[in-house]
Amino acid sequence: MYGVILVPVDGSPLGERSLSLAIPVAEQHGARLVLLHVHQPPPPITAIGGGVPVRDPGLDHHLRNERQKYLERLTARLRRETALAIEPVFREGPVIPTIESFIREAGVDLIVMSTHGRGGFRRLWLGSVADGLLRRAPVPLLLIRGGRGRSSPGSAAPPFSRILVPLDGSPLAERAVEEAQKLVGSSPAHLTLAHVVHPALMLVSQLGGPRGGEQAQAQAQAQAQAQARAWYLEPLAERLRSESLTVSTEVVVHTSVHRGLLDLAKHTDADLIAITSQGQGGVQRLLLGSVADKLIRSATSPMLVCSGPRPTAAA
Repeated sequence: MYGVILVPVDGSPLGERSLSLAIPVAEQHGARLVLLHVHQPPPPITAIGGGVPVRDPGLDHHLRNERQKYLERLTARLRRETALAIEPVFREGPVIPTIESFIREAGVDLIVMSTHGRGGFRRLWLGSVADGLLRRAPVPLLLIRGGRGRSSPGSAAPPFSRILVPLDGSPLAERAVEEAQKLVGSSPAHLTLAHVVHPALMLVSQLGGPRGGEQAQAQAQAQAQAQARAWYLEPLAERLRSESLTVSTEVVVHTSVHRGLLDLAKHTDADLIAITSQGQGGVQRLLLGSVADKLIRSATSPMLVCSGPRPTAAA
């Protein structure tokens, strides 16, 4: 269960779209929702004709007040819509290090944010912030692109019920399975465990080289798919199945890993893709680092992204 869910906001409507996911997830877990805005002073101004750049304290004071009022208005509006405990937090400093420090300070369990935003504060914010947090945050990120409807406040309907989890055979990649389980909790859900391989690699493995007729190649692919499912995916699926969690397995043959996953997400009507942002393995395994990056930029479904090693408890 999540205790604290963090939503970084930048003042833009696009940035606030992450609330369409954060609120129902927080309601499902009974979590505290933290709205965080990080203020950076405006850059120094250089006078016409040159000279030493100077800061405008009046402008900085005005912008700081404007952003604090925005955070207060947003908090008040959300408190009218939901019974969740909502905490507004205003910090100053370098954006990504400040957010990273707050994550550890507040014991944040999950970050929910839009992948990019451009708001009334006249600067690109959430795009670079999401990118930086994917590399540095010690907790998973739930990312949303575009608009999404949400359950009404207090609804018992879980926000996710069909989750696609790409795997490459590594323990690090399988961390996404654990995080997907944590996200859905005890709510009914279906996981699709997916493994994608290139057809040429399957033929090399099965035939000793890319030879044989179409029928032989089709047989080799079918055999390799069955082996991958029986030796890797099905044993994992069997350990995961429970009364509330159903699990299926898919071995996809495709020349492009991320396109194969996008096709599978559409075919299974997945409402979430859960992935580790880096994986490990031999040439026949899914290289999750580059695949996660491509999926984040092209998938229409929300994504739950786990990055880096598992965080350790504070001493």
